[in-house]
Amino acid sequence: MIKRLINPFIYIAGAPSLIAGILIIFLTSVIGYYSNTYFPDVISVKTAPGLKVWYLIILGFSNWLVLSTVLYLAAVIFSKSSVRVVDIFGTQALARFPYLLASFIGFSGSIDRFGKYVLWTYLQKGEPVIISVSTMIFAIILIVITIMLTVWLIVLNYNAFKVSANIKGTKSIVLFTTSLIISIVFTSLFSKFLFIQFS
Repeated sequence: MIKRLINPFIYIAGAPSLIAGILIIFLTSVIGYYSNTYFPDVISVKTAPGLKVWYLIILGFSNWLVLSTVLYLAAVIFSKSSVRVVDIFGTQALARFPYLLASFIGFSGSIDRFGKYVLWTYLQKGEPVIISVSTMIFAIILIVITIMLTVWLIVLNYNAFKVSANIKGTKSIVLFTTSLIISIVFTSLFSKFLFIQFS
């Protein structure tokens, strides 16, 4: 079971993973719209009200496409095996599954209230916010869950790359880490540009 959770790509890849992954990304964006949860770059999870659904959908697919493209280029250049586009893009799409779960987190609103409370209490920013101990505890629990989902996502991204590119060991770690950092920077800048242009 654990193996299936962290490396399902030895069982499913290619077109089936691509179809399932695209559906996951779309559902994540739509649920995020209703829960005020969005993903401004490849690994970040944030909450904000009033974002347009098309904006969230574009972010979801751009996060997947950018990381997949960078990983595919790395695989083509450094892998000794033949690399299929559908395997890289399909497995990376399926790897977004943890954030389908993360998209539900914003429904409680506790993380948003906790964030405003911290800003006012410690940085004197925003308006005064008073929250109960139970709300604070629940928000912290949700934050921990979000961190765990992010770790799971990164593990899935890495295993998807390792299997699809047939690259192992230190080489796969270095290539994946470099590709991930490049993708985070690019998608973060793109989401800010998109928000400024069309908000």
